[in-house]
Amino acid sequence: MRSYLVLIPPNGPEKDHRSTLFLPDGFSWAALLFSWIWLIWHRLWIVGIVVLVLQAASAVLFEMPGLWLAGALLGLATHVLVALEGRNHYGNSLIRRGWTLESVISAMDRQTAEEIYFSSLPQPAEQALPHSAEWANKSKQPPVSGWQGPALGLFDHGGR
Repeated sequence: MRSYLVLIPPNGPEKDHRSTLFLPDGFSWAALLFSWIWLIWHRLWIVGIVVLVLQAASAVLFEMPGLWLAGALLGLATHVLVALEGRNHYGNSLIRRGWTLESVISAMDRQTAEEIYFSSLPQPAEQALPHSAEWANKSKQPPVSGWQGPALGLFDHGGR
């Protein structure tokens, strides 16, 4: 089971909830493999630049004799930290930008989380359609037939 954060945009949800975001919580393979690119892609500019500097520093340490282990561990630790905490940081940054944390849902996959969330929303009240006899009674206009007055075209169209 995975937790999904349900985030609503700053202006509120759209009528069809297309802008509602279901953000999975937990480990991200993309963030593990492409740490600083993943952060910048999600508009986490400052953290992305810090991670890029840390990875550059780990590459420099890796090339220095006797410090290659420190460089490898720094690079690995940076990647793992971003993979574990990147989505959490992304969710918090969206909340700081005005998004609202609506709910946290535990589900097997995103589709199930969406079904759980949308089934809990209040359904709009359905109004029964009037019977056909009521439609006929509401329009008590006399039937239009024949010539009703001057017409500008070839056909009268019932005086309209």
